[in-house]
Amino acid sequence: MNPYHYQFFHFEDLERVMDYLKNSNISMKPAHKKYGYVEVIASGDNILLGKYENVIFVVSDNKMETPIDYLTQMTVELTDADNTFSDFKFGKFKLDPVDSEKILLDSEFNEVLFYNLIPALLTEMIKTDILIKESNLRAKIISEEESKIIQEVSRLSNIITKSNQITELEKILSEVQAYNMDFFRKFMQFKDINEEVFSSIVKSETISTEIGGLLKERVTEQKELLENMKYFESKFEQTLNGIRDLFSLVSLRLDMLRNKENTELQARTSSLQAAAAIIEFVAVFYYTLKIWEYFRPLENTPLSVSFTLLLVFSILVVACTEVLGEYIRERTISKKLLTLTTILGIVTFLMFHVPTLF
Repeated sequence: MNPYHYQFFHFEDLERVMDYLKNSNISMKPAHKKYGYVEVIASGDNILLGKYENVIFVVSDNKMETPIDYLTQMTVELTDADNTFSDFKFGKFKLDPVDSEKILLDSEFNEVLFYNLIPALLTEMIKTDILIKESNLRAKIISEEESKIIQEVSRLSNIITKSNQITELEKILSEVQAYNMDFFRKFMQFKDINEEVFSSIVKSETISTEIGGLLKERVTEQKELLENMKYFESKFEQTLNGIRDLFSLVSLRLDMLRNKENTELQARTSSLQAAAAIIEFVAVFYYTLKIWEYFRPLENTPLSVSFTLLLVFSILVVACTEVLGEYIRERTISKKLLTLTTILGIVTFLMFHVPTLF
């Protein structure tokens, strides 16, 4: 019994594969047959070209020596089973202990099995192997970067607890943010690959179960490899959370220092405002007294009366200055402005007429 040779290629290589078959004098006719998983593109004597998702494959009696780079190849050889074979839906099977690219089957030829189920199962397992290799490579690269980041995060943590300089902390915050964005991007790429691996393994399990357990040991091995990648995923996520915690710590430290600075600034501002109000009061008091004496002689006016009127007038002028500032900002006439203006008018009137009484 002739073995069945499977070769798998990227779908982008479809034209090159068809050209190779044509140049090899292999007679092929277009076919439009659809199995459960596989779409048959072309077929000929003892050869079939099919497609499963984004992978194409060739099944033939003779092994092809093609110059086109293939994803992998596998041979299915029909033979008589012994007690080392395992049962599956269509008979018995065993992985060749010598050749890892050969499956031994004790089964009758079945189109659904050889042209649909086996190619689909092998394709998913190929995709899983490729993705696991990529995930493993990324895990090594990210782990190396992770060690450096952990050291840097530890160093920055020590600086943060001792620093009281806002500019220095702002610089550290920017650095931590850069670490967070870069590591998050790489972590998500790594996680996405693991999600693809998981999806492919689920499909492999589904097809293997449909066949009755064919290659279930290989699927189990791939699940164990995925669990290793999940360990790295959990580890990287903890590191990412550590970077985010450091970012929160720096932000909190900055807020505390800024609030303290704002409080001190407000205190200084209040002192300056109080000083300005006193200076304004003294200036108003002095110049009002001079102007008042110029227009109204105060020699006969009791000192207590003139002093009281002058004091009230000066206070009202300072108060009106603040209220007028609010009016300019808000463009709204408040009751406070009206009240002070009225009182100021009354005091001004008294200042003009009271001296004549004496």
